[in-house]
Amino acid sequence: MRLDIRHWEMLKAINESGTLRQAAHALGITQPALSHRLAEAERRLGGLLFEREGRKLKETSAGRAMTQTANQVIPILQRAEFDFQRTVDNETTVVRFGVAAYSCYHWLPSFLKYMAKKEPRIQLELVASATQYPLQNLQEGAVDVVLAPGHLIVPGIDSIPVFEDELVLVTHLAHELVTKPYIEAADLESEQYLTYSKSAQPGFEYERFIRPSGTAPHLVTIVEVTDAIIELISAGFGVSILSRWAIQSAIKNENVSVIQVSKSRLDLSWSALVRESEPATSAARTLSKRLAEWF
Repeated sequence: MRLDIRHWEMLKAINESGTLRQAAHALGITQPALSHRLAEAERRLGGLLFEREGRKLKETSAGRAMTQTANQVIPILQRAEFDFQRTVDNETTVVRFGVAAYSCYHWLPSFLKYMAKKEPRIQLELVASATQYPLQNLQEGAVDVVLAPGHLIVPGIDSIPVFEDELVLVTHLAHELVTKPYIEAADLESEQYLTYSKSAQPGFEYERFIRPSGTAPHLVTIVEVTDAIIELISAGFGVSILSRWAIQSAIKNENVSVIQVSKSRLDLSWSALVRESEPATSAARTLSKRLAEWF
């Protein structure tokens, strides 16, 4: 490597501050010292990282890629040091986990109690952003385990089966479709359809149910938070096809109705995703096994 860690910290600080003076203050060094550090980094790399615009610094196209890497790497290193210190002090291992696609945590308190009994040395930390960007968070190290629906085959990621679920149509309580034993795709033609994803996900309702039918809902609206989808449906603003398990609380509280999708149902598998590089005895793989046992 041509750059030292202090150069990567400099890139992140300049990116966040915008000026050498503010970045130097954030790093606890003088502005001349930071100017020297920047010049040293550019000399080692053989090109400019920033261009001056008055008092501010603007990244070059090549420098932008370096800054983006610094913004990803430095927090990971900081978290690793923080976790190490906590492990040394408390003899515990921190495992960051999240749930992909659905913001559902009705199961979490019971599982935490189970983990406290089975694995008292593992401390769980919820990463809410894993809901929107699960694979990116996993690959970048922001999360260690992701509980994810569907069948995902991604290089560098291991998938551990956890439990079987079902995709169901979700409607408001008085919807005319609630009397049907199951729905066909044609039943959605006149509906406002709510979905949390901007793209069709492999193994979900569009690929397996809607597209093969040759029909489509009257109007499709993107609502990226599943809790918001439930609230809209319960108020009569559309329908959606979602995981039965993920919306268990809404079903139990009788906020919405659910109907089977197709005569043969739409099964949905949930898996624990971990990095392939995780050792067999790692805390992340231990958590994945405990998830499968508990469910």
